[in-house]
Amino acid sequence: MSLTLRQKLGRNIATLRAQARLNKVDFCLMAHISRPLLDSIEAGEANVTLDTLERLASALGTSASRLLD
Repeated sequence: MSLTLRQKLGRNIATLRAQARLNKVDFCLMAHISRPLLDSIEAGEANVTLDTLERLASALGTSASRLLD
């Protein structure tokens, strides 16, 4: 079974966040998002806006396209 784009995004964010050794609270502050939203994103459930995607990528020091790969 292939992953949906939302699931890929969530998996990539969780992986990169862990590699950067950022806890959820600190990452949320950096990305200007709420903790429940991050939980929903990492679970592959959230429908993320482009603005949010850009903030997530910026907080992780990567590009939006890499998060969607």
